[in-house]
Amino acid sequence: MKKREFWDENQIEKLLEKAPKITDERSKDEVLQRLKESAVFDSHTEKQPIKMKKKMSWKPLIASIASLFVLVFIASTFMGNAPEISLPSDTEDAQLEDTSSHEPATTRMMESHSVDMENDTLSPKMAATPIQTVVNEQQLQGFTLFTIGLAGDDAESVPVSFLIPNEIVERQLGTKTPTKLQLYQEFAPFIEEQSLGFKEYHPIKGSFTEKGDDLVHQLPDDHTYDIGSAALSNYVGALIDTFGESYNRVLLTNAEGTQMTLNHMGEINNPIELTGKMTHYNYFSYQMRDGSTYLSPNFRMSFSNVKDALLNMTTEANDIFHTAILPDVSFQVKVKKNIVIVTFDELLDLENYDSTQAMRMIEGILLTAASFNKEVKFEQIKQQDWGGFHFSKPLPKPVAANLVVYDFSAIE
Repeated sequence: MKKREFWDENQIEKLLEKAPKITDERSKDEVLQRLKESAVFDSHTEKQPIKMKKKMSWKPLIASIASLFVLVFIASTFMGNAPEISLPSDTEDAQLEDTSSHEPATTRMMESHSVDMENDTLSPKMAATPIQTVVNEQQLQGFTLFTIGLAGDDAESVPVSFLIPNEIVERQLGTKTPTKLQLYQEFAPFIEEQSLGFKEYHPIKGSFTEKGDDLVHQLPDDHTYDIGSAALSNYVGALIDTFGESYNRVLLTNAEGTQMTLNHMGEINNPIELTGKMTHYNYFSYQMRDGSTYLSPNFRMSFSNVKDALLNMTTEANDIFHTAILPDVSFQVKVKKNIVIVTFDELLDLENYDSTQAMRMIEGILLTAASFNKEVKFEQIKQQDWGGFHFSKPLPKPVAANLVVYDFSAIE
């Protein structure tokens, strides 16, 4: 860089002293007469306020010039010599984005694990940590499980689960062991379905009463649950997802209490089955329009055995429900009593895949086996401990799918 010369105040003053001096030898009378002859004193011209000009001070000007030189010097110093900033690679970007983009913004449990509380920034290590969305028996300590089928974007029920603190349940219902119907009647109206990305559907119209291990649903005359096959499918799915773990069947009656007839199904002589062979499902990925993804039965397709259900998970059946199995991953299935052995054809390194998608595959297999009341033992997985799972032994059956964190403390 070339050396720059800076002028100080004395140099500028010396330069001004060398400038030629301007003198005016005219008398005051001559100057006044000259002004009168001009338009300055014209009587028809309005007087304009005189703006007093401030006397120029050289010191601020010199300081400004000096500051300008300093700024130019600093800028030129950094031009072409700025330190390199290391940006995350496309792969790292995708990993950080995927762990948060496919789940609801304020409700998914994984969000509470993805923020580094020390510096309030996203921790890449924590973002890559897989978070379970199924509910296990051990999570119920101090909580009451509340399951419900919420209406998705494609007129299909999606099973969702909540954990309500026991003290809130007891405060609202006066008992620590309420029935599922009591839980539904109390807490379903409190769920803001639209805030979770679902359509408003609950509470279901009509009235429910318990009849032994069954439910009786008395439908009003103006219900719309049978206006089309999609509406009817959503209705049946919502009943199964909401009450399937607690009751065997739902008997339908009209407002008069007599046998109900629904369009697209004809006269219903048999109750709607909530359990049994018709509810042996396998689980696929279902993505909502807001980007959140859930595990859900594929249009309520049922299977006669768990092996067929699991192997069917590897196929792409339609545009709504997509396989939860990782790309290019295949496995074999064997059943030994109440344990399903899933052996991957090649050693599966879960760290080579997006953690959210890998977790979805493991949980989808667990939920599918659970619908047949069976546990799963995984073979040919590189990691022995991953995402809270211990693959060295059979994994326990999940009791519910798609855990959503929800604040029930404000309920009155």
